[in-house]
Parts: sequence; structure tokens; C-alpha cells
Amino acid sequence: MNENLINEILFGVGVGSFNRFQTFIKLMPELNGKSYWYALRNSYDMSDNLFEYSGIVKGCFLKSEPQREYLMLPDEMEYLKTLPEQITIYRGMTENELKQKSFGCSWTLKKEVAEFFANTYQRNFATSHLKKVVHEITIDKSEVIAFFNNRNEFEIIYTKA
Repeated sequence: MNENLINEILFGVGVGSFNRFQTFIKLMPELNGKSYWYALRNSYDMSDNLFEYSGIVKGCFLKSEPQREYLMLPDEMEYLKTLPEQITIYRGMTENELKQKSFGCSWTLKKEVAEFFANTYQRNFATSHLKKVVHEITIDKSEVIAFFNNRNEFEIIYTKA
């Protein structure tokens, strides 16, 4: 499946940020290699309110699919290479997520970005009524699944926490 058709499906009539990832899940059987990683990145990056799908999201990023290099843009791959072997990452989350240690996979290199998601971002309706915190951990760079920065969020995809 080519990128134009993927975009027509993921960004077409009736598909928005609150059901885009679910559309990707339905599309998954038709995707492989480069098209899988392209569709995953674009559906994930342009979706909201994925907390309830965190296990599925992690599974999608961990899928054994060839051509994983198409998950990141070339400048993102280069930036990731420049990071030290140990990096500190942050996540804005609910207190429940922290207590249960059942973390989502979106982290950031910037504490202020995590603070924004914890305190200001209101599009995660499933958790908007819950108390939020910022959690910090140090990880090995080799454990990073991807680095995304097209929205200047310095986002790290990390699934081991």
C-alpha cells in the first residue's frame, strides 16, 4: 500500500484524532514493511486520547516488521545518534499510572514538555479528571524505539517502563 492511499484512509472523511489509531489498527493486516512503519508513525503522531490503548500501542511499536528505519525521519535518526548513551526522559502522567507503573510509551527529553502534557494538555479525555505528575527516569539510548520531533516535543518512544 502506498503513502497516498494510507493518507487517504488515515486522514479521510470521518477520521479524526480520536479515531485515527483505531483506523490504523483496522488497516494493519494490509500493511507490511515500509508502509506499516509509515502508517504507524502518522496515525500515532496525529492521534489523541490513546491512554486506553497503551498496550496495543506498545505492541505496534514492538512488532517484528522489516524496514523499521522508516519509522523515523532522517533528521530524527541523526539526532538520536548524537544523544549520550544514558539519557533522562520525562513523562506527564496520572498519579495512578505512576503508582501502577503501567506507563504509556510516549516520553520526552524535555521536562517542560512533560509538564505541558501533565498540566495543560486537555485532549486526553479518558484521564482529564485525574491528578497528574511528571515522572523522570534514566535509560540506555539503546532501549529507545524511536525519536519523533516534528512537533518540537523531543518525543522518545520507550516501551520498557
